[in-house]
Amino acid sequence: MHKLLGTKIKTLPVDAVLEDVIRVFASETTLSGICLLDKNQSYAGMITRMDLLKWAHLQFTAGHGIHGVSLSEYYRLIDARKAKDLISGASRDYHVKESDTIQTALHKMIYSEEDIIPVLDARGNILGDMRLSEVLWYILRSR
Repeated sequence: MHKLLGTKIKTLPVDAVLEDVIRVFASETTLSGICLLDKNQSYAGMITRMDLLKWAHLQFTAGHGIHGVSLSEYYRLIDARKAKDLISGASRDYHVKESDTIQTALHKMIYSEEDIIPVLDARGNILGDMRLSEVLWYILRSR
């Protein structure tokens, strides 16, 4: 998998203020997600466009009319002040190791409905990312 790794992934500290997250997403319109780093610079989770869409919807509607959001997720998002408040528990597990197969990465991407996944080393440090576009090019080249 190492040959496929991209390096366009964006990172922020888990304690970054919400405004920093919004600025990064607003300034990079093609960005799929931001990886959050803990104090040891290890992967702590990922904020996706969907996380921000849900947050924005709650801000505009004060929580009315949104489906598929649990009560705990509602309170986590409506009260969000820092980057770490936007990540769900599932996003902490959303990554692959450099030793994983492309199929493992694709499975996680499909299950999470994301087209980018962080790739970590054995210590939890981010090596890069795998994007759907890289997988597609790999498939075309190996035919």
